[in-house]
Amino acid sequence: MYISTLKLLNFRSFKGEQEFHFTDGKNFVVGNNNVGKTTIFEAVDFLFNDLKRNQEIDDLINNESKNKEMYVMITFSDLSDEIKESKRLKPYVTDNGTLTLIRGNQVPTIDTKGKHVISNHKTLLYQNADSHEFYNPTGINNATKPYFDPTIVYANDHNEDYQDFKTSGLLGKLLKLEAKDLLDSDEFKVVQQKFNDLIEQDGGLQSHLSSLKEFMEKSIADQFGKVSLNFNFEIPAMDSIIKNGRVFAKDKNGEQDISEKGSGLQRALTLAVIQAYATFAKKADAMQFFIDEPELYMHPIAQDNLLNALDELSKQDNQIFLNTHSPYILRHFNSERDSVVILSNDSNEQRVRQMESLIFRPTSIGEITYKAFGVPTVDLHQRLYNFIENKVIYEDKSQVMKKGRYRKVNSEVLFSDYLDQNYKKLLTYKDFRSRFTKNSNNNGWASIKCYPLPYIVRNEIDHPDVYLEDDTGTNDFKEEDLKESIQELFKIYDKEFTK
Repeated sequence: MYISTLKLLNFRSFKGEQEFHFTDGKNFVVGNNNVGKTTIFEAVDFLFNDLKRNQEIDDLINNESKNKEMYVMITFSDLSDEIKESKRLKPYVTDNGTLTLIRGNQVPTIDTKGKHVISNHKTLLYQNADSHEFYNPTGINNATKPYFDPTIVYANDHNEDYQDFKTSGLLGKLLKLEAKDLLDSDEFKVVQQKFNDLIEQDGGLQSHLSSLKEFMEKSIADQFGKVSLNFNFEIPAMDSIIKNGRVFAKDKNGEQDISEKGSGLQRALTLAVIQAYATFAKKADAMQFFIDEPELYMHPIAQDNLLNALDELSKQDNQIFLNTHSPYILRHFNSERDSVVILSNDSNEQRVRQMESLIFRPTSIGEITYKAFGVPTVDLHQRLYNFIENKVIYEDKSQVMKKGRYRKVNSEVLFSDYLDQNYKKLLTYKDFRSRFTKNSNNNGWASIKCYPLPYIVRNEIDHPDVYLEDDTGTNDFKEEDLKESIQELFKIYDKEFTK
């Protein structure tokens, strides 16, 4: 089961309706600061958990859309058989095996009496598979919470929920899974018997409380008649034992509860719990993990270790969401299973878009960095240039009257001629001086000529000795030239290989 679609209507910075599509693997959300990456996580949090403490519903409505409808809607796909066969959920599961949930401030709803009402944010609603109307049958939230309980790790929080041992939390689940074998062991049965003896045998807890019990029985008898009381103490289950636990950490400042340590260590613990979950919880139910800025406080090797663990989790049918500014994190993108959502506040670009399909296999970090962040790299330029150069066929016009005049490009000069013949209108031309040519003069430098920009950038990368510190204004390698050349090479690629 995974979240396939997220729709936001007037939620925080997202004015109007915005739609996101995700895969069942790792989903990277990228963009500049303040474009709404963390807002996506907050939307999911709101859908499943309603408002946070001290939060008002107006805090979540887009500033330009006050008094208008706001909602967060999620569609799950590839549902488990257990969910499909659930009596409570069956009316809401479509023939395609999807389930849609919504929470908002003004959602039209069918209430438990069959009346049409407007629901507020306090109610999580389920879309009926046939009528497409939204319902909230009594008790459905509690019955379905085990299936829909995403783990969200924010960058700016201490993440206390993941230090808690309660069995609804990730750490509690992990501890319970690891302690399962102990529950059936003879050692635990001995502990249970000793606990029972401590309560029931002579001199035990019941004996110590007998006077208190008799006093209370007499007091009740004076008011209501004779009643016999009994204090019942159940043998503690493993859940009860685990939920009262706490994590303590010892460092150079001494041993303290983890909640008293710095936010860096607390976040490190949270991510360590997730990594441990990937290793130990092989048979656990599928979950969704949302991690805000996984690169925070982590050096590159630690980032790799975390992403390897998350990749392992995704292979175990867990869905991963990552907000990131880091091209290094995107090194772990798998084009067969993962997605990249790009957010922008630029009026010239789409607010939300999926990353374009990739050319290179295996994945090129240069291509991802460019398509996700718009950052040009030498690696991408050279790979694109080589790919096109090695694939195209060149028409040698000096051999027009002879057979076999079409041939593969086998030199940069021929490739420059090829670009000039076929894509002159697409290309930028600039002055360039090559060096060590057959017709060179002036101490090895050829005369200045006008060449296609990709040819010039390629030469300046491969032959840094062509850089000139003189007043000719040529061979001055700049970042904007690299980016413009990459853009032109992508256009040529599209025309050559995506016809």
